[in-house]
Amino acid sequence: MKEAEIPGHFDGRGRVEFSLSGLEAGQSDTITAIGFEFGYDLAATEVRSRSTMRLVFVRNDSPTARQRASQTHDRLRAGGPLLMAWAIQAPGAGQAAPQTTLTAVEVASKRRGLAAYESNGIRGLVGLVAVLSVGCLVLAWALRHGPVAAVVLAVLIAVALAVLAALVPSLTRRWYEKNRRLVDLYDQQRAGRVGPPPPPPGPTPGSPPGHFGQGG
Repeated sequence: MKEAEIPGHFDGRGRVEFSLSGLEAGQSDTITAIGFEFGYDLAATEVRSRSTMRLVFVRNDSPTARQRASQTHDRLRAGGPLLMAWAIQAPGAGQAAPQTTLTAVEVASKRRGLAAYESNGIRGLVGLVAVLSVGCLVLAWALRHGPVAAVVLAVLIAVALAVLAALVPSLTRRWYEKNRRLVDLYDQQRAGRVGPPPPPPGPTPGSPPGHFGQGG
């Protein structure tokens, strides 16, 4: 599907579906980003096979979403871009934190990951890693009379998987909180509720090139 054809599907109808196959599956984040600009939320992602997936969008009739869709139409009529990028300052890192540029497609990818976490959690992933760890221990026991190197390798893999299973919840939670703040900040800037972060300070007069004035 050509990217120019995607906006035409978000024409105000209540429900929009995309069936993607093969390389088209790589457009899922772009489609999600465009749908968001036109006031649609991704309601479901169905993976039908290794090469086929279906995206289901529903129109969001909240005032915020309708205003966002109106702004998108106005921007396009004025010759502006469909998808925008914003300079985001890492949340909680202070004014000295470097800025990072987030594109609408990157935010769409984060938004989909957040939705999956909120819907499914990580119990399945933790359970799978734990089962693999136990399986490696069972394999080590079965090989106890075989080569020592194979037994040691199976035990080491089992221990590594057990540690990973213990760390996954906290690591995933930190990932979720960081990306949730980034998406919320992007949405605030997108809605015009906050301005972009200030630019880094420039060099003071008389300072050598590449150095900032330190005072005193």
